[in-house]
Amino acid sequence: MSHRPPLPGLPPVWNARRGLVCAWLVLTGFAQTTGAIILSAGSAALLTGQPHIHSFPVLPVLCLSGIVTLGAFVLLNRGAERFALSYVHDVRLAYARHVLLFPFDGKSPSTGLSLTRLVNDLGAVKLWLSRGLLALVTLSATLITLAAWIGMASPAYVIPMSVCLLVWALGTGLALPGLRKSIRESRQKRGAIAVLLGKTLPERLPLLLHGKLAPVLNRLSRRSEEVCSLLVGRATWSATMKAASRATFPAAVAAYALSGSVEPGAIAQFLLIFAFLAAQLEAGAAGLEYYEANRVAREKLSRVFSTDPLAPLGSGTNTQPDWSQAIEISDLRLPSGKLLSTRIAPGACEWLSLDEPQDLQYLALCLCGLTLREAQRNIRLASHTFADIDRKALWRNVTLVSPSNGIPVYRQAAPAVLFGSRTKAGTEQKETLGKLPGLVPDRTAAAARISTDREQIRIRLARALLRRPRLLVVRDDGLLGERDLLEYLKEQAGQRGTTLVLLAQRQRIASS
Repeated sequence: MSHRPPLPGLPPVWNARRGLVCAWLVLTGFAQTTGAIILSAGSAALLTGQPHIHSFPVLPVLCLSGIVTLGAFVLLNRGAERFALSYVHDVRLAYARHVLLFPFDGKSPSTGLSLTRLVNDLGAVKLWLSRGLLALVTLSATLITLAAWIGMASPAYVIPMSVCLLVWALGTGLALPGLRKSIRESRQKRGAIAVLLGKTLPERLPLLLHGKLAPVLNRLSRRSEEVCSLLVGRATWSATMKAASRATFPAAVAAYALSGSVEPGAIAQFLLIFAFLAAQLEAGAAGLEYYEANRVAREKLSRVFSTDPLAPLGSGTNTQPDWSQAIEISDLRLPSGKLLSTRIAPGACEWLSLDEPQDLQYLALCLCGLTLREAQRNIRLASHTFADIDRKALWRNVTLVSPSNGIPVYRQAAPAVLFGSRTKAGTEQKETLGKLPGLVPDRTAAAARISTDREQIRIRLARALLRRPRLLVVRDDGLLGERDLLEYLKEQAGQRGTTLVLLAQRQRIASS
């Protein structure tokens, strides 16, 4: 059975299950509003001393309508939470499937592949579905039910209700553009902070040693202050919308008093009805705020989902390639737009020099199977293309050493060569220090604390050679200029039957 990569794009919000839940929310909203109307009428009758309401005793009607109204409120929140979490679950799993199949160099802060940013985006989506959508659904049910009831039973409430809606619409219309702008800009600034931290953290040690942390902290401080001011602006516009919603109640009272149709016996019922309407309008204003935050979050998630992932691991062929054959690269399109064609002889040391650094990185990732499969179809090993080789088999036989690989984790009481290694000092330590003295001197972890980038690259080279890969791709222009180290690297690779590919810029090679 063939495996296909997941389709790009966010999972759809609406499916059969969530459609039924949303229909249930709408019906429950109608029931809640009907119960609120009956509860208001019963409370008004109780306040005015009427023993019956529509020929029914007041107290039983009051208790029943209260149970219906409050029970519907609980069911609405429970159903909305289930609706939201069902979708968030789908997005979380789709995101995980998508991101786990990304090339390693795609996991940069600017792409948005960050667990913290994912949590923030899913939080905004979840709030919209559980609070915002619920508020707007119940507001629609409230308006429809109240309009029908007012048209049939209380025409005197038509003018106050129209004034309520007009005040709410004007207040929301004035505040919504500012709210939308503050939400979008604050999210962008927070994303810029994440990118700044993501780019700075891997280099924090050299920045600290050279006293260059202050400019980074100053930039971070400025952006954080901008985010805070934008969030304060968002709170201001949000409060303006909610204030306009609360203002609908006194506006309705004024319109009711000026209409000249005030009935003393119906005042209590009027106040309860329009207090309920004002609360629903305030919730609807919050729903619009959640909707705007949801739009920004979905845009950020869509940028990740719109990027083509790698094909699944199991889609490669089961036949093992012959690594004793030459590697042919034909018409490989590089990021600069140039086409590369070359031949890498087995067991040899090949120099590949290009003009652009991004071309070198892309070529290194292609040779290691860390790019999209379409690019790997231009690299052939005997009768196989790199796209046909199983991912695990490719990564087991090819090793990449590059400054962008990351710094191994420091462990106390272990020699520098074992940084990040799972095994304790033992066989690997003896083999490393015994067979590769030209790369790694016998030093302790304390001395390795101040090791330079060049020494760390040596450590990675030593650990890569110990794996005995069939193809070793090395990209580090500084090391390649050291002739003694280069000759030693060639010798060790030849003893292990490893094909060595050295990547460097033409300018660096010419200057050396």
